[in-house]
Parts: sequence; C-alpha cells; structure tokens
Amino acid sequence: MTAADMPDDLRRFILTSVPSVPYLEAILLLQREQGTAWTAPILARRLYLPEPRAAELLASLHSGGIVTESDTQGSYTYEPQAELAALLERLAHLYASNLVAVTDLIHSSVDRRAFQFADAFRLRKD
Repeated sequence: MTAADMPDDLRRFILTSVPSVPYLEAILLLQREQGTAWTAPILARRLYLPEPRAAELLASLHSGGIVTESDTQGSYTYEPQAELAALLERLAHLYASNLVAVTDLIHSSVDRRAFQFADAFRLRKD
C-alpha cells in the first residue's frame, strides 16, 4: 500500500495532525491501555524517550483532544471524542498492517514542513 491507496480521511489526518512517529506511537499505546493514567515518566519509559519529550507528547495529545488531564496535574488519560476515537481506531489498524506506508507519509510531511521552513529564509533575487 502507498499513501495514495490510503483512505482520504486517514491520509489527511496523518498529514495534518500527526507530527511524528513517536506521537503516533503514543496515541496507539494510550489507546491500547485505555483507563490508565499516564505521566511523562511512565510514557518515557514505555516509548524509550527522554522525559521532556514524553511531556511534550502528552501536552500535544491534550491540545489535540486525544487525552484529558486528570485531577492530578501531569497525569493524562486517553479520552478522545467518539468521532476522533473511531478515526484513531482505524488509524491503528492501518498502522498495524501498513507500518512502512504510514511512517513514510509521516516522514514526508515532516520533511516537507522542514523544507518549507528553510525555504522561507532563502534569499531571492526578486
């Protein structure tokens, strides 16, 4: 499967809302273990990431409406809205069966954004 073969809504979600593979891996981990309270140290250990990076992921997932912050500050649980939860469930199945295509699409999006950012600083002879 290639990115062009993916359902449009999933391809669009990946391109617009999944900034990195660790972000997707965090979603899938939290999705598999729904009801678990997640903190940066716990997520960092599970995904083999530095704690500050895990804290950034949790904050991003919170701002994306995928997790909610618990009463205990710094603790999050997987609780997306129903429509988003269904999309994320489909994304989990797609990732499980087409890991390379999904990661290639994520990386192409990251590369494209980096190129656009760098291009903004290129001097032009206009």
